Amino acid sequence: MPSKRGKKSKFKKVLIPVLKWASAIIPVCAFIYILYYYKQFDFLKPKERVKTETKVLASGDSLQAGIGGSEKLAAQIHVINNEWHQVGGLAIHNMVIENTSASPVKSVEVEFKYLNDVQAVVTSKVITIKTPVPAKKSAKVSGLSVGYVNNSVVGCDVKVLSARL
Repeated sequence: MPSKRGKKSKFKKVLIPVLKWASAIIPVCAFIYILYYYKQFDFLKPKERVKTETKVLASGDSLQAGIGGSEKLAAQIHVINNEWHQVGGLAIHNMVIENTSASPVKSVEVEFKYLNDVQAVVTSKVITIKTPVPAKKSAKVSGLSVGYVNNSVVGCDVKVLSARL
């Protein structure tokens, strides 16, 4: 009659290697499944080609008005009043922008030249002001922060560079 001890040792000889292999394979499979679930294997897929579509605009579109008319439009926009002061090194402006053209303007690009006491330019900054200005009217812009300026700055010249319809 065979002994029970022999069956147990045979069972242990098979079970221990199976558990070792399972304890090595199951975490790897779980890690791969987590990567798959959170879609981290996208780098294996071929990249999609970007499709572009070009449309030709007619000459009556606003593109033509924006290209050639930007300088003409900027010449018809003026900064009437420019008051500024420093708050902790920041230049804060309150200004009035006047539009003398026949079309309304959505944004204006303004150049600020900060001058020292001998009227030399210390720094120059260009800011886009996105305040709409109606045709033949003016708009007030208050609390406009241009950025940090030097403490030696005593004056500011303002020039309108361009405008957008």
